[in-house]
Amino acid sequence: MTDQPERRPSVDVLDNQQVVRDGVLAAIARHPDELACGAAYASIDEVDLAAPGPDVLVLDLYLGRDDESVLEHVPALTAWAGVVVLHTAEEKPVPLRRAVALGVHGIALKNDGTETLLDVVRRSLAGEFVCSSVLAEALISDQTTTPRLTAREVEVLSNLRDGLTQRQVGSRLHVAEETVRAHLKSVRAKYMEAEREVTNTGSLVREAGRDGWI
Repeated sequence: MTDQPERRPSVDVLDNQQVVRDGVLAAIARHPDELACGAAYASIDEVDLAAPGPDVLVLDLYLGRDDESVLEHVPALTAWAGVVVLHTAEEKPVPLRRAVALGVHGIALKNDGTETLLDVVRRSLAGEFVCSSVLAEALISDQTTTPRLTAREVEVLSNLRDGLTQRQVGSRLHVAEETVRAHLKSVRAKYMEAEREVTNTGSLVREAGRDGWI
């Protein structure tokens, strides 16, 4: 009786940049004894979630012409694929933490290279949650540098970023202008506690943008 060859885990790639898709698949092809190249997708619309999923999905955080976040799709993708590894150039902590909270199994920063990505894939298949580097781990774990904002605080800052005055923000959110000021005071206190330099509303919007809140 002939022994059946051991099945290799299949790896699909979902990334809107062809050069990245090609690079990841080429890296997988260099390890034919361990991994099998699967499908490559440029958008969420190309993925058939009703079909059997791969053992691993390598997923970019932003897709499409306007670099739309895939966070809302993460729960469905983690239910479809055995393992989802986020492969991203994003270095803002908030989006990465949100991805982790939604169920991704590992994070690999694109700057860390494809061989490092494959190490994350291997270890994620083994049941570990793993980041590709000290930087990636710090981005999702160092809570001291990134204040935790409430949904309403984020909403206020988003409207101010769009050019509205505090009075206009209050009108849009159906709250008093004093309430808007109270939210900004709370945000300022959080950033000051984190020893971040904030002096006015503009700097609050700037720092929240750097963290990925808005």
